[in-house]
Amino acid sequence: MKYLINRSDAIGDNILTTPMAQAIFELDPEAEIGIITSYLCRDLYHEHPYISRVFHFDKKDSYWHKIKKSLVIFKEFDPDFYFYVGGSQTPNFVAWLKSVPFRGGILSRWTTFLVLNKGIRQKRSQVAQHEIFYNVDLLKHLSGFEKVDDKEYLPVMIVPKKIDARKEFNEEIKSAGLNESLPFIVIHPGMTGHTLNWPSRNYGRLIRRLNLLYPNKYNYIISHTPSDNTYLLGTRDEIDAEENLSKNVYFFDGSKKGLLNYMNVIKEAKLFIGPSTGTTHIAASLEVPVVSIFSPIKAQSALRWGPKGKGQIFTVTPNVVCGETLKCAGQTCPYYECMSKIEVDDLLVHIKKILEN
Repeated sequence: MKYLINRSDAIGDNILTTPMAQAIFELDPEAEIGIITSYLCRDLYHEHPYISRVFHFDKKDSYWHKIKKSLVIFKEFDPDFYFYVGGSQTPNFVAWLKSVPFRGGILSRWTTFLVLNKGIRQKRSQVAQHEIFYNVDLLKHLSGFEKVDDKEYLPVMIVPKKIDARKEFNEEIKSAGLNESLPFIVIHPGMTGHTLNWPSRNYGRLIRRLNLLYPNKYNYIISHTPSDNTYLLGTRDEIDAEENLSKNVYFFDGSKKGLLNYMNVIKEAKLFIGPSTGTTHIAASLEVPVVSIFSPIKAQSALRWGPKGKGQIFTVTPNVVCGETLKCAGQTCPYYECMSKIEVDDLLVHIKKILEN
């Protein structure tokens, strides 16, 4: 049987959806599983053990272009089962138009109630469980679902070795004046969306403290994309204020050579530090030790969005009692700017466990 999953949105969302494919495969070992994903996320599925077909989809295209693209996908793959998990809802309509027998997924907007005949209503904002379990629960109408219902799944990602990636990276940092033979720690201060983040200066302060604790022992790779520029300003100011620190710090634009190259580089890191964003999920999936920083707001919390993987993972959250479910209450909250309450030492407790063990 053929199963098609629609997850045409962000990197982290895609990574936390991959356990669905594993669960399907366990229910139906003969399954052929395809995924509709964004162009940005296509490299996440190289040589994936459960997903054999990857269809690229741009949810920002015009409506008619999305219809045309969806028709091509459904004609080529001809699924028996379709699941809407996130992203563009245009494929939902085409699944209904093509009379796909089983049309499951999240019942959210009113249109999904019309076109999905096996959809499931979920109140994810209540955060009763992790995003992975919400995604796997979308399979509950499949025969034998009780076999996988209570099983804990982790994201699966295979990164084909790009032989030149590390060599090119070493040459890149060497030309910037760094000692390429040193092990490195990746710090990713930026993020997309409206989730609360740690103040950007604190990422720089953390690097300064680490350099004092472990002088000239590590290089500090600040990974980013052009959309992260506003998060780099305070970080850069703190680094510039420390004499000689620049010889161990490199700003690495992961967008220049693509996601596959980026993954090949960071999988060699001794440690990854970042907020609730896709690159943090990538690092965790690649079994890189992770220290991640999360908002206390219920729908943004680590309980729902925390990174999952087989390596060491620690999450740090402000020590406050947040009563908000969806978004920050701003200045009306007694803990306003709560992310600033996270101290560098709060991260160092976990970082030392990783680096010194």
